[in-house]
Amino acid sequence: MFRKPICDGVHSYTKEGAFAVPNSKDFDLTNPIVVVRLMAGLFYVPHVLFKITGFAGSLTAFGNMGFQPPLFWVSLAILTELICAVGLTFNLYTRYVGLMSAGTMALAAYGTFATKGVHWMWNFGGIEYIAFWGIASVALAVHAWKAAVKAEKGAARLTVATVHA
Repeated sequence: MFRKPICDGVHSYTKEGAFAVPNSKDFDLTNPIVVVRLMAGLFYVPHVLFKITGFAGSLTAFGNMGFQPPLFWVSLAILTELICAVGLTFNLYTRYVGLMSAGTMALAAYGTFATKGVHWMWNFGGIEYIAFWGIASVALAVHAWKAAVKAEKGAARLTVATVHA
């Protein structure tokens, strides 16, 4: 086993074997960015579980939204939401996963409009919750990119993970 510090510009890890282990600051509930990131990540968990446990219903819903073929789109949604849940919850590649989450919410807004019409308030089938989640995801990505630009020099800013000796 070896331990090398790793930083993606937002947080640092120690590498144990093949796994990166998050630091406690990634879960500091006194930091508002951490609270929003955890909420954005953990909110995906019930959505993924709902799609998996009600797979047939998810296929029907996605088909009704116009996502054809529905099997592809439901599978993509489950995979994407799992990546977002893990990445945002554990602060892994947040600058990329935040953008992925925002894209997921854009597609969710489209699906909502396609089936329920154009409404804002969630209790009328609107997208205010989806919009908030998407905007929060963009804000998290921007915050992570700013930290990466500040921490890294040159092309290293664009890499997924940079090893520091």
